[in-house]
Amino acid sequence: MITIEKQLKISSVYSFHDQIPYEDIVFFDIETTGFSPNNTILYLIGCTYYKNQCWNLIQWFADDNTSEKKLLHAFFTFIKDYRYLMHFNGEGFDLPYIQKKCTKLGLDYTFDHIESYDIYKKVLPYKKIFKLENFKQKTLEHFLHIQRNDTYSGGELIQVYANYLGMKKLEQLKNRTHEVSPVKDLEARIQSTNQTAFGSPNSAQLLQLLLLHNAEDVQGMLPLTNILSYVDLFRGAYKNITAKVDQDQLVLHFTLVSSLPESISYGNDTIHCNASGDQAILKVTLYQDELKFFYDNYKDYYYLPKEDTAIHKSVAFYVDKNFRTRAKAANCYSKKTGRFVPQYEEIYTPHFKIDYHDKYTYVEVTDEFLQDTKKLALYIQHLLTKLISR
Repeated sequence: MITIEKQLKISSVYSFHDQIPYEDIVFFDIETTGFSPNNTILYLIGCTYYKNQCWNLIQWFADDNTSEKKLLHAFFTFIKDYRYLMHFNGEGFDLPYIQKKCTKLGLDYTFDHIESYDIYKKVLPYKKIFKLENFKQKTLEHFLHIQRNDTYSGGELIQVYANYLGMKKLEQLKNRTHEVSPVKDLEARIQSTNQTAFGSPNSAQLLQLLLLHNAEDVQGMLPLTNILSYVDLFRGAYKNITAKVDQDQLVLHFTLVSSLPESISYGNDTIHCNASGDQAILKVTLYQDELKFFYDNYKDYYYLPKEDTAIHKSVAFYVDKNFRTRAKAANCYSKKTGRFVPQYEEIYTPHFKIDYHDKYTYVEVTDEFLQDTKKLALYIQHLLTKLISR
């Protein structure tokens, strides 16, 4: 087993709003020769951690195919004092792979002592706003302009690792044997494979390819945490909220608790959000017409067909019986003309509908509504959540 350690120059990491100190976090990523822990090799584990006022990288590399136990022992010994294990989609692969590999090797290590924090799962519910072709780590890094030198995928590096083991064996044979012919035959086979896909590197160069990919995966997670700023957009912690009516739209302007690394623009025909830095604008199309307010207890009302409205029975007593009928749920309403905005759950009252069976209701846009920042913050969060759920 080979252990590599170095300091990193990373400045842009999500703050976690000071709820999770950097000193409590360890980021990790693994490299394997396949998906099944039963018949593949775990050959590399990389971690980044914060110590002495800077971020650091440590990697454990299996320089032969018998070092898995050493890797796992070093890894679990290292993370035992941390509170959060952060990763990108590690709950989908890395964590279960390691746990099953421990079981296969007869090791009693578990992740019970440390809290898993999956960056991928935290951001996945909001993927629509990014408009990306997929949600892989490299794609999100590209969105955030995080640069990489590594050009290989994990799958491609399986052959690189096989070539590394073969080249290392070849180099050892060269140092030990005078039987030139067998060595040359082995060298020819390895070089043939290398030349096809990777040039003609020696084992040290192949090792650097393997380490680089893992290092950029795990250290790339540090600036990648800034993607969590977009999650904050949906959490309702908005400041400096202002609201106004501009022609046929309600325009909401507000300040975000986290500055977004890249601008976004997302919406539909009714709701649209633009956000850049720590500023966001949400525009909602107004409904400017007549709507109905439905009374809950229709049994206490009468419906007046001529006026197309309902009145309480205490007042209906004075109306001629020929001009009133007992109200039903669908006609127990009064009507109002004004400016309204939609709500997709009943978060505010009074609320209005076009028809009784409509799923959505509307809220009247009054001066009081425009000035109530607590109500506006809840409404902004409500609309943004609806945008990503539709």
